[in-house]
Amino acid sequence: MKMCVWWMALGILLGPLSSVRAQEDSETEPGVSVAEPVVVESILVTARQHEEDAREVPFALTVLDTETLETQRIDDAFSLFRHAPGLSLTSFDDGRFAYFQLRGIGPLSQAIGPDDGSVVTYVDGVPQPVFASEFAYLDLERIEVLRGPQGTLFGRNSQGGVISITTQAPSETATGRVRLEGGEQGLGLVEASVSGPLAGERASGRLSFRASTVDGFVDNTAPGGGDLGDKTDYAARGVLVVEPEDQSGLRLTLSTNVDRRVSNPYYYLSRGLSEAQVEVAPENEVERTSWGASVKLEKPMGSFDFTSITAANGFDTDQLLDDTNGLIYGPLFGLPVSSFLAPLDFSDWEENEARLFQEFRLSSNSGNDVSWTAGVVYFRSNLEVELDNRSTFSPVLNGDRDADQVIDSYAAYGEVTVPVFTPRLRGTAGLRYTYDEKSLAATFRGVGFPGSVDFFEEESQADFDFLTGRLALMFEATEDVNLYATIGRGAKSGGFPRFTLNAAFGIESPAYAESTSWTYEAGVKTRLLQGRANLDVSGFYNDVDDEQLFVLDFVAFQFVPVNLDTRSFGVEAQASFALARGWSLSGGLAWTDGEMRERDIFSGAVPGNPIPNVPELSTTATLDYRGAAMDWSGRRVSPFLTVTHQYVGERSVNVADSFDLDAYHNVDFRAGVAFERVEVFAFARNLLDEELAINGVLFGPGVEAVSLGQPRIFGVGLSFKSW
Repeated sequence: MKMCVWWMALGILLGPLSSVRAQEDSETEPGVSVAEPVVVESILVTARQHEEDAREVPFALTVLDTETLETQRIDDAFSLFRHAPGLSLTSFDDGRFAYFQLRGIGPLSQAIGPDDGSVVTYVDGVPQPVFASEFAYLDLERIEVLRGPQGTLFGRNSQGGVISITTQAPSETATGRVRLEGGEQGLGLVEASVSGPLAGERASGRLSFRASTVDGFVDNTAPGGGDLGDKTDYAARGVLVVEPEDQSGLRLTLSTNVDRRVSNPYYYLSRGLSEAQVEVAPENEVERTSWGASVKLEKPMGSFDFTSITAANGFDTDQLLDDTNGLIYGPLFGLPVSSFLAPLDFSDWEENEARLFQEFRLSSNSGNDVSWTAGVVYFRSNLEVELDNRSTFSPVLNGDRDADQVIDSYAAYGEVTVPVFTPRLRGTAGLRYTYDEKSLAATFRGVGFPGSVDFFEEESQADFDFLTGRLALMFEATEDVNLYATIGRGAKSGGFPRFTLNAAFGIESPAYAESTSWTYEAGVKTRLLQGRANLDVSGFYNDVDDEQLFVLDFVAFQFVPVNLDTRSFGVEAQASFALARGWSLSGGLAWTDGEMRERDIFSGAVPGNPIPNVPELSTTATLDYRGAAMDWSGRRVSPFLTVTHQYVGERSVNVADSFDLDAYHNVDFRAGVAFERVEVFAFARNLLDEELAINGVLFGPGVEAVSLGQPRIFGVGLSFKSW
């Protein structure tokens, strides 16, 4: 299987070269309208806080533009994961958790604290809450997956990389669009947007909305149980841009968004069951609402530009969960499954976070030989957690906990890019200093369970400071070939866990240490076949000290944070080809070798064990067709087709390498016809109906569990541009 995948990946990168030349030489049949060959357009990105060609950026990145987001239906974190090789995702599809890893850097189990997340998601320059990172990707212009440490410009906890999302700006003319979809498993989607000028050329606005739903696919065998895994989402975004008529160049952008998800997650299935089943009572239910508002001010100041971003965001989550799936805990304790249906086995959570972000930035004018950026940042987070647990067997899972965690962070940064001896060689140097103040105030009230205390209170504080930065060289070998090398210093802050389970024993929550890393990367970015193809290849090495892990000490039955050293290296390749006759092909692969470098008794880590949830090989490929317009009953009609493929190799579930998740192939397609303003199409998700193992956990000896992606769904849709 691996050899087949390697040949497939090689075909993605090399096969179209001969196809392009063959189609150039072929003659068009008389009377047939054929789409002309096109070039692969240059893509402008803001990976370094200013607009530039992606080929000029001295590190690897994956860019998904507006058309790609539309044709490949990249609507959320899960669908993004399908299109970025080397990006790993731990997700429970409940709106709370979506932990990314890049190149083997990221949480080894789950994010421990509210500012954890080695791969942070930014929307229009604003960092998003880690514990509400599954949200609707609504009305987007571009997604940039920035690989390697991005702490210089993006700051806190961008040790492995950044997911930088840019939303659509208001249009200069009035536009509107509606998208409707329906399919199997109760799949439904309604999306609408409207945009245009509001007050001549002085102001413009944009409003967008999406509602979607899908039914569950996991049978809850508990009395009165139904299906779990269903979810309903509502999302809305509003943007207002104001530009005064005084010719000062001032631009003010105000935006606001809300995202609400109601779901009945199943979390884990016992591995090896013939059917997708759980046994939980009460039925798991999660309601999460995330929100945000920002004001961005941009003003030319003569020889430089000034930018200010002021933002507030956060989330509120209510959840009622049965912590003891009988199909897992029955075999674990050797008891009948029905033993875990008692109404006392549950956890009732209320969790909310409010965040404030302020950045002031100065940057050079675009087009200067010397480009630079400098700024200061303030960030504040206030996370409140109320967790009421009841359990028939565990002192840790009994009692009522309240925790209030406050983080204040201050940072200053600067980066400059200059010619070195010749305009064809450019050097970049950047540095950022960050200082964090963190406090935790928590209480525990026991419920009389043997082994737990009646009451416990703690107040803890911790400070962290660290430097991040990078040095890079970019050499223009030819007009079509750029070579680069980068050294990056990454870090993410230490802190306190989000909840205090050890308080049941009257023990304070220990702070976990900050994590630091060095990343070395070299690569080439090329343009081939007179601009009809792009090929980027990079190699990297990551040396990480004190990666962060949250584990259960089975001896003392306490949750403890653990810091472990890791190492990873690998090769990445991405390519896109504009073929003849309306066809295009794009794809990429990532080969990563990551391993633990420390032994730890609590987690079972052993030097040489693989980094969890990081496949050795992952690939993506997209075949896209846009046919030439044809006359049909007096209308101009164009056929289209998009087929995407993702391969994810075997991955270990934990640092102890307890078992592997199976490799899988995921295939999606979308095909239809486009009229002048209307598209009608059919689509399929997970066409091969494969079992998509997303993440797993070992509950005990021989008791393995996995979390799965959605099974196959067929559907139809329609999109309409009103004018």
